[in-house]
Amino acid sequence: MPRIYTSELIGVRQDVVDEILLLNPYQIPIISALGLGGSNDTDVAISTKHEWFEDQLFDTKAVVTTAVAATDTQIVVASLEPFRSNLVIKHNDELMLVTAVDTTTNKITVTRGLSSTTPGAIAAGDILEAMFVYGVEGSDARDGRYKARVPVSNITQIFDDTVDITGTAEAVQQYGMDDLYESEKQKKQLELALQLEKAIISGLPFNDGNTRMMRGIRNFIQTNVVDAGGADLSLDMINDLAQSIYQVGGFKDGGNYTVMVGAHQKRVISNLLSDKLLLQRTDDVRGNTVKTIVTDFGEFDITLDINLNPDELIITDVNRMRILPLRGRGFGHTYLGKKGDSTQGQVLGEYTFEFKQEKAHGRLKGLK
Repeated sequence: MPRIYTSELIGVRQDVVDEILLLNPYQIPIISALGLGGSNDTDVAISTKHEWFEDQLFDTKAVVTTAVAATDTQIVVASLEPFRSNLVIKHNDELMLVTAVDTTTNKITVTRGLSSTTPGAIAAGDILEAMFVYGVEGSDARDGRYKARVPVSNITQIFDDTVDITGTAEAVQQYGMDDLYESEKQKKQLELALQLEKAIISGLPFNDGNTRMMRGIRNFIQTNVVDAGGADLSLDMINDLAQSIYQVGGFKDGGNYTVMVGAHQKRVISNLLSDKLLLQRTDDVRGNTVKTIVTDFGEFDITLDINLNPDELIITDVNRMRILPLRGRGFGHTYLGKKGDSTQGQVLGEYTFEFKQEKAHGRLKGLK
């Protein structure tokens, strides 16, 4: 049924978010999974620069930079963050007690062979791991430590297009179409939703004042990025990437993880275990597909997204992502009325993307 636009509607903005969320989820899988925000005052951005803060625990491991003998009691490390006085640390099977920390030389002083463990040589590149504090009955409160929350931000990006129907186009009968203007509006909404989906994945930050582009998933993930060097995707690669996320605490809160791939790698995954299928003689169906992949670190649904590169795979936690509109700027349509011999309207939305704790996500690139 045609929708009637009258002069009273000129300049009136109508929300079209619900219409966009009814689009095919295969075209906009991330938007379909996350929604478009704006449901309450905490589900919107209130500035063109959207900022959030992330808590981080103190590091528990550091790399030794200079080799030491089994009798040495001073060790130079790349980072002093894990260490404090009266802390028990571990190298292989040896326990040591940190007695001093020198911030000038990045050197810690230790008592070797704590608790009757055997001291050993420590090579450059070896890892020292903080275990626990050395608690002494009746001692004073130890000096406290504070690690400030880390600010992370993204910027809003405008997505807009114009519906423009000439008088002739409106007058000519359109086969199978009751309302050309409404049809064109729906197409613009789909096009802008696809643009937002692409920005969420591939966006690179840019801001010159009036023009802004948001950061996307690919740019946010910096820690767990593995270059496959043109090798075929394997289950071991996916397991290794999941392990990298696990080792930095990515799965400690459970999460809602998914494996995102483009069409090519989706076919590769479906073929990984094709030789393991068992078919009954009476089974006249052939072919296989994989919707969930099982790793040593959990089961992950597979999300097919046409906007991913053909040589990449991303493991990401849906619970750590949000799409947020700038307050009052979610996708909407404004009827602009007649302009000469055309009828015009504008579809516009301004959004940003919140991506928390990038270490809890991972990316494989350079796959065959």
